[in-house]
Amino acid sequence: MTRTSFNLFAQRYFSTLLSEFGTVYLNEPVPRDPKLRVYKLPSRNNVGTQILGAVTQRNDRIMISPEVIGEAELVDVLFEPDEQKARTELGLLGELLSVPCIIETLRWLPTVREVRTCMRHWLSWKVGATGGMIPVDQDAVDREIEEEEDIDDKLLLIVLPSTTPTLLETWGASPDSRNVPGVYQLAPAFCTMIVVVSELPQDTSTLWLRLLGRGRTQRLAIQELMRLELRHPIREAVLHQFKQWYELMIQGQMGKESKLCLQVLSQIES
Repeated sequence: MTRTSFNLFAQRYFSTLLSEFGTVYLNEPVPRDPKLRVYKLPSRNNVGTQILGAVTQRNDRIMISPEVIGEAELVDVLFEPDEQKARTELGLLGELLSVPCIIETLRWLPTVREVRTCMRHWLSWKVGATGGMIPVDQDAVDREIEEEEDIDDKLLLIVLPSTTPTLLETWGASPDSRNVPGVYQLAPAFCTMIVVVSELPQDTSTLWLRLLGRGRTQRLAIQELMRLELRHPIREAVLHQFKQWYELMIQGQMGKESKLCLQVLSQIES
């Protein structure tokens, strides 16, 4: 899949930003266990096919429990936090990344289909981690249901530049319990947080998320980043990623918004 310059920047940005606070995986396949990426549903010795075929007298067109192939898909960023390290330097982002997380960063107002794709990645990861794709006997299934606890141990974080009330309603999103403007959650079963960058308050706690916005929101965040003290532990590394994005942008076609962003990026000292 071809990635835009922003997709590449976002990957490197998170890799740089989060590497001191845990393990960052780029282009990570899900399901993560190779044994789960291609699997089969047992055909039970083909008995069902024979019986149904005899009834319908169409043996050549009837199959019961055929092989089912599960292809792995790649997620841009998967992060596993180090529980021994505090993430206070990351502000709001650090709070959101308290458990292993798939991070999906979208550059444009997403369609319902794009959000469903993000959800599909998370579901593949979640189901794969529980072993749910491996055929098991019914007794094992019953025991697992009895013992299962609803633990939110894996999160999907979708970062959007903006959205509309209609789209939020379509996704069933509601304000998060943190009561921070721009932070929404889906139903608890889906363990999904949505951050709308344009709605975030403009303070230091949201800077690392606002840098992923668009238009004026992002330009102001870049200028805020450049004003941080030179000894700031993250400032220089993140500025380096913006410089690399600048190099990618000047090689492609640019609209008005890209040109305005380039004007700000060009101010980053060499």
